[in-house]
Amino acid sequence: MSGVVEEPPGAAAEVPLGRRIAVVLIPIYVLVLMSFVLPEIALDSSFAELVVRLTDSSTWQQLPLLCAAGVIVLVSRPGLSARRRAVEGVVVFVAMGLGLAGVAQFNEHVLKPAVHAPRPNIVTLADAGALGPEVPDADAFYELGDKDVRRELLREQLPELDEPALAPLVREHWIEETGYTFPSGHATASMTFATMMLALGLCWLGGWRQRITTALPVWALCVAYSRPLLRVHRPLDVSVGALVGMGLGLLCFVVIRWLVERITDEGARATESVTGAPS
Repeated sequence: MSGVVEEPPGAAAEVPLGRRIAVVLIPIYVLVLMSFVLPEIALDSSFAELVVRLTDSSTWQQLPLLCAAGVIVLVSRPGLSARRRAVEGVVVFVAMGLGLAGVAQFNEHVLKPAVHAPRPNIVTLADAGALGPEVPDADAFYELGDKDVRRELLREQLPELDEPALAPLVREHWIEETGYTFPSGHATASMTFATMMLALGLCWLGGWRQRITTALPVWALCVAYSRPLLRVHRPLDVSVGALVGMGLGLLCFVVIRWLVERITDEGARATESVTGAPS
């Protein structure tokens, strides 16, 4: 049983799926690399607060909602049997959740502590003496204890900070982001989700649904840009995070498509053996 495509893409069907994916992802990654030349923004501006809201769209509070919306877009296409719709919905949502959660845990508890790279804003604050006499450098900040201890220190020190001036939302974001910097979890998570949806959309969807999934890498690019703009990551952090996210997204796509086809094919064969007729 082949995948059910919403609208036969005509001439686009002659272009291999991998090439169509590459046509989107390669330019997006080139633009991610442009983060090395992003200008600084005023962190006490309304624009900076808008950037915080953008970066928060890829947090663990929002990603489950995005995954659910993505599943709805995928399974709402016409022409699916009830079984196929149910299988796709469950497999896609579970695979997205496990993939995103797995990479987040590995990134946060294995990779980042192993690299041990401090966030650029923490380095700036420590070098300026803004973290107090007991925290003379960034290494001392990370030796304080867990994230909650570090957040409490920042909550005490940042209200007294004059340079750089921080808008309220930016200040809260700096207080929240006290882990290590490499690679960027936001860039990894957003690009993983966007790449999964891009590949599934090009494989299964047509029309407006496919246009939505094709636009998601642009959202992930904006999330990647938001990290160095807020000075909580370096361009290298988001460049590596985005590349890892693309690779993981493609891997999740391959697994999802294989599982869906295997489950639906086995179900069709079981129905045929019972009824004696093709389903």
